[in-house]
Amino acid sequence: MNLSRRSRLSLCQFLDLFDRDSLVVLFEKHGLQTDELSNQWGGTSVTAAVREAVLAASGERIGNILEEALRTHGALRYQISPRYRFDERWNDLLLCLELDGYRRGQDEYERETDTFVPTEPTIEGVQAVEDDLAAELQRSGLPDAGDIARVIENSADAFLRGDFNGCLGNARVALQSLATSIAQQRQVNHARSFDHSKWGQIAAYLRVSGFITEQQEAGLTGVFSFASPGSHTPVGFSEQEFARLGRSLALGFCYFLVKNFNADHQ
Repeated sequence: MNLSRRSRLSLCQFLDLFDRDSLVVLFEKHGLQTDELSNQWGGTSVTAAVREAVLAASGERIGNILEEALRTHGALRYQISPRYRFDERWNDLLLCLELDGYRRGQDEYERETDTFVPTEPTIEGVQAVEDDLAAELQRSGLPDAGDIARVIENSADAFLRGDFNGCLGNARVALQSLATSIAQQRQVNHARSFDHSKWGQIAAYLRVSGFITEQQEAGLTGVFSFASPGSHTPVGFSEQEFARLGRSLALGFCYFLVKNFNADHQ
């Protein structure tokens, strides 16, 4: 499973509910590091040891742990008192996984199965797009990179709170802010005026300055409209599904823009 750092840390918070001995057995079973976790006299807390092991583990091994947690959900929940502590951490983990494009599978009768399935095509071994985007933003040197990264995080936080308009709204702001920042940087060598407050002029400038093609401009403006807060949710989608999809598309285009910008400035 190609999981973001956010999902891995949510898994750490979930695992922190359980005792050290249970975690050692679980980690040994799935091939995660156990040296720090096993050595209870070494000065490393359970939380720190779990975090180190989970962040270092392969996506396949983390996926195996998640699917075992799904299969044994009832037994795990029984161990935790009060139960709401388990439920809150479990629900947060499921929402983080959904942001990464994973949810519980369904059989032919639309009953949930004990597996996680991707909601869109994934490539095993490839880092989650959101983590790649964060790295490219940091590398870009754009003056607004830090603010854009915070807006992207705000979008995720809104999704986890159930504020789906806020999720889409922040994703759209991130896309517009990044495109504007890139356009402003390009004005130094590609002098041409445009209204920085108007999305259509920003996208058009990126095209006429040679940064994107006409087809890419159409895709960019289409995604921007798709992610607009208050858009009608298509039949067959829940608000949650639609927000996740719109955010994913917006962040995918953010990654395309900043990756293209970085390639031009190598």
